[in-house]
Amino acid sequence: MTDQEQPLIYGYMRVQRSQTDEELHALERDLQRFAASEGYRYATTFQEFVPGCTRVFGELVVELTRVGGHHVVVPTMDHLALHPLLQIHLLMKLELDAGAEVFEVIAS
Repeated sequence: MTDQEQPLIYGYMRVQRSQTDEELHALERDLQRFAASEGYRYATTFQEFVPGCTRVFGELVVELTRVGGHHVVVPTMDHLALHPLLQIHLLMKLELDAGAEVFEVIAS
């Protein structure tokens, strides 16, 4: 299977003000390693910088719908939302609006 035949996967993460550039790069590398190990072609990372905001999450849904993407990877589900009910809501939005499955990478 060539790179172009591999299914696309998009990364999504929330950026904390206290995180350093090195920490963010490490998280993104974890997402990219997951993609490579699971046979996906990593497209890009959507980063949410504003606490409590879902604007970038909405852009992710639009992009998935536009390209027919069906895969998202997050460092942990906490990057979707800290509250479990909101996590479920966002997971359902990805599934219902874009037919997307979300994978969680818990870095060791």
